[in-house]
Parts: sequence; C-alpha cells; structure tokens
Amino acid sequence: MNKTIIIISALVLIVVGFSLSMTSIAWSIHSKDMLYLPLWITTIIGLIFYLVTKQIGNKILILISILWLLQLAETLGWFLTFKPEKIALWGIIGLPTLASILIVIFGTNKEFKNRKKVGFFIKAIALIIPILGIFSYSYKTYDRAVFSEFYDIENTKYKAVFKRTPLDTRQFEIDLSVNELRDLVKNKATFVANHHYFPNTRLKVNMRFSKINEIELYQIEEYELEQPIKWKIDELSGETEFLK
Repeated sequence: MNKTIIIISALVLIVVGFSLSMTSIAWSIHSKDMLYLPLWITTIIGLIFYLVTKQIGNKILILISILWLLQLAETLGWFLTFKPEKIALWGIIGLPTLASILIVIFGTNKEFKNRKKVGFFIKAIALIIPILGIFSYSYKTYDRAVFSEFYDIENTKYKAVFKRTPLDTRQFEIDLSVNELRDLVKNKATFVANHHYFPNTRLKVNMRFSKINEIELYQIEEYELEQPIKWKIDELSGETEFLK
C-alpha cells in the first residue's frame, strides 16, 4: 500500500512537473520558477532509484518532496488567496502539494519506523511548509503602478482619481488638500482639458489575504513624496478591486 501511494504520488509530480517546467521555460520572468525543471528531472531520477533500490530511492523521494513543498509554498498561498475558484490551479498547484505530502508521510513511515521522533519531525516540516506559504498572505504589502488624474487643483480641496490605465473604467477617487502633492501636480503633471495627469503613480497596497486594508501613495513618476499619503479602504469612493 505504501509503495503504491508513493509511486502514484511521484508520477503526479512528474506529470505536473513537466507542465510547470515547460511553462516556466516559455513564459516565466522569475528565476525561482526555473527551479521546476531540475526538480522535475530529479523526481524522475528519484522514482527510478525507488523502483530499483527502494531504501535509497525512498530517501531521495522524501528529500525531493520537501524541495517541491518549498518551491510550491508561496504559489499555493497566492492561489488559495486570489484564485481558489480556478479548478485548473487545483490540479497544477494543489495536486503536487498533496502528492509531496503523501510521499513524505508514507516514506517516513517506512524509513523511520524505528525512529518515530525523526519521522514525526519530517512529517511536521512537510505540513508546516505549505501552511506557512498560505499564511504568508495573511498580511502582505504589494507595490502597484497606476494612472492618476487630478481635478480642480487650484481649490482648497482637489479630487484625485486612480485607475489602472487611462481608458479603464475601474477607478477610485478621494478629495485631498495635501500641499506637497498639489505642488507636484502643478509643476510636473501633464495638463489636458480640465485635469492634470501622471502616467506612473506608485501605490503600496496592504492586504489581509484577499481583502485590501490600506493604500499608500508614496511616489509619482520619479518623485518620492516626503510624507506618503495613506488611506483606509473605507475612505475611498469607487472600485479598488483592480489593485489585487
């Protein structure tokens, strides 16, 4: 029973690992994603060792599974936070995570049956890694670039509007009276029709899992504000979901 579960789990890692490896080679811009290819290759080697000499192969597969969990942990957290409704991602991310955990659990049952404390410690690591990956998104700040527009800049209070692109209908707005930002808009922004705009405005978006908690305006173009402007989400009018 243990052997069957380990072999099936290893085959799951190999099949899904191939897809992740090819996708990372074709599309990824992050160096971390390039680790899928060597992980995939070493999983094949580990399974071959397991089939030829079970004792050595078992150790190799346990180690490889821990490495898989480390590789997948952050992606698992992102997926469960932002895209849990995507069925395909359950197969691409959820299945290899489960397969890795099963290999560690059933592998250590065999490998460390006379050293239960060591086996328990390894199993605990295998469970803690994905849990930490999920909870890494419990309180996180993201950097976002948006398009900003400013209206009635000569008034005591002026309106600021933020959107992903100039033509995007998803936007949020707020009335401001911050002089530092007003001066920056007057001197550096482009004026069109009845408003000024900046193509590149930098925001820090603080989130608790998938819920936006706070937004901070800290930079416009290359100009960093001396006093960043922070808003709680309930202070803003309009849509902020595009910032996720």
